Amino acid sequence: MKPEVKCIVDTCTHYLYGDRCGAGNIDIMHEQETEMSAAKEQTMCKSFCHNQSIFNYLGSADNVNWTGSAIGLVNPDYKVSPSITCTVASCKYWGEGAVCIAEAIEVNGAASNECQDTNCITFERRG
Repeated sequence: MKPEVKCIVDTCTHYLYGDRCGAGNIDIMHEQETEMSAAKEQTMCKSFCHNQSIFNYLGSADNVNWTGSAIGLVNPDYKVSPSITCTVASCKYWGEGAVCIAEAIEVNGAASNECQDTNCITFERRG
């Protein structure tokens, strides 16, 4: 079962009204490639793509939940469910095969300009 996603990153091409995500897959990663995340601020949504120009929308088109996004634009109550790939093995919700096993996640970073400005608020350090 896919976790429910709440996303408040309103500058992302995948952002849908109602704090939903229209991406097909969300990639949650360590902010520093060579270090394990120890806090929420050290995680990021690598799927972030700034919505500043039409070229960014075109560049992120390969990761769109087309059915969910189309219905989600028309119906703000429609639940879109992106899959979540997570390489943050230091998180208690990290599952075998880089799968997120949380029931729900929240990604924040309103007014973000790049993926490093975003965070997985659901992150809890393992152990």
